[in-house]
Amino acid sequence: MRTNNTKDGVQDYRSISKKEIYKYHDGNNNTYIIKNEGKKTIEYIPIKLHFSSSGYYDGGNHIKKEISQLKFNEITSIIDEVRRNKKCHISNRFKKSGMITILRKNDKKTYILNPDSKELYKIEKILLDTIKN
Repeated sequence: MRTNNTKDGVQDYRSISKKEIYKYHDGNNNTYIIKNEGKKTIEYIPIKLHFSSSGYYDGGNHIKKEISQLKFNEITSIIDEVRRNKKCHISNRFKKSGMITILRKNDKKTYILNPDSKELYKIEKILLDTIKN
């Protein structure tokens, strides 16, 4: 937490960043973590061969990079849109379904997405485009 002292000794809390963490697990159980902890980052944590349910799939290489405020807003607005659209939610996770977890302060919400939904495709497209570019 960063604070700035003013000339009269009163703390200025305007520069404190809002801590937000968004996690997305795709149908192969690769994990994407989007964070706002001062700087905005995206991290891709691939499933490795020995953890793959098929025993043949490897998600590739680990990637972590900084993203712009604009890209962060674009990703999180899609996640929020999908979160609100209950038609694409399912109650149990199974192979090829996606899972969103949103952590804000002391609050944790999880949403499971139908593997055939256009919303799942939309999230995966922006996340893949972001880690590859």
